[in-house]
Amino acid sequence: MRTIRWLKFLRAAVLVVIASGFLSNAQQPPEKKPLIETPSMRLAAAKNVFITRTHGSRIPLDVIKSTLEGWGRFTFVETPEKADLIIEISSTGDSAVQVSSSSKVSSETGHEEKSSSTRKDISPTDIKMTVFDSRNKRPLWAATESVRFAVKEKGKENNLVDAAERLASKFHERLEPPAK
Repeated sequence: MRTIRWLKFLRAAVLVVIASGFLSNAQQPPEKKPLIETPSMRLAAAKNVFITRTHGSRIPLDVIKSTLEGWGRFTFVETPEKADLIIEISSTGDSAVQVSSSSKVSSETGHEEKSSSTRKDISPTDIKMTVFDSRNKRPLWAATESVRFAVKEKGKENNLVDAAERLASKFHERLEPPAK
């Protein structure tokens, strides 16, 4: 008889321990896993932007900045510390004119002879736009657009504007894809 009571007591104690384990697990909130923020999520959440030119012509910077301002999605800030995103604009291959001159004394006449030469670099121009996360400086988006060749300065400026607009449009489509 004593053994039966002892077994009943033991079973009851085991049931109480098991039930308290289930109740304590039920009362604790599940552990939250850290949210992994993808580049798309970071771009979508951004509100403040710092934009800068790292190299080349100022025209692409001005065009892209005014295009993004017209979009109305971002607030432009004056320092990278206040920004969610840092946008860097650079252009390469800007055509430049180099002038060199030299002089030497002629062995025949004894007079100084001057000569000069000019050279125009007409290498292709590319505009690159890179968007960084301001917190960890990771690149979130980047694109490059080639500028069409032009001989005259006005044509070159117009082509820089067109290429910068195409680049801003690519960025806009990345953040807000057109409806299908």
